[in-house]
Amino acid sequence: MTKKTRMFTGLVAAAMALVLLFSALYIAVEADHSCTGEDCAVCCQITLCRQLLEGLGLAGTAAVLTAALPRFMLRAALPTAECAVVFTLVALKVKLSD
Repeated sequence: MTKKTRMFTGLVAAAMALVLLFSALYIAVEADHSCTGEDCAVCCQITLCRQLLEGLGLAGTAAVLTAALPRFMLRAALPTAECAVVFTLVALKVKLSD
């Protein structure tokens, strides 16, 4: 991964984190507002924030699973260091004489 790609990925992740944070804060602050009725702008905005949080939560979960699944599949398919037999001179009890 190049430095530019890594920086772009970090900026996108930071922007998503800020959107999630500010959406949750808006819902918390405006939770007990004085509602004006059926066409309340604050209630509409709260609904949009909830939908955004649900959508990004689902998308984040899918992204994490998509990124993690190949790693776990690869780890299950390939033997790890704990399972692999290590052949060293000490393990084979080889005497090193001059």
